[in-house]
Amino acid sequence: MLWVALKFTQHELWAINFALLRPQLSLFGAASLWVWIFPPLISLGLVLGYMMENFPTAGSAVNLVIGLPSLLILTYWVFRWYFICLALMFGRRTMAEKKRAEVSARIQKLLSA
Repeated sequence: MLWVALKFTQHELWAINFALLRPQLSLFGAASLWVWIFPPLISLGLVLGYMMENFPTAGSAVNLVIGLPSLLILTYWVFRWYFICLALMFGRRTMAEKKRAEVSARIQKLLSA
């Protein structure tokens, strides 16, 4: 799991650097991060779908407990990337530089663990 977190974080750093180099294409770099999001979402969706079909009450409760917080976290993550890309397109680099510093610190933390 540590390897996956490290590779995702390195991909995030690549996306930020790509966005800083080519602000008008920054959304493509951010969109490439979805490769890391879809496989877990598909597997989680299959499990939740199975539970909703066979155990409606328990499936609904699990869907509420897992699905709603996941949706909120994913929404925050997507809109943060969107606003970073939008700011870069208008020439403001502060959000991207802050995100790059956060991601670099996370990489150092993962490498030291």
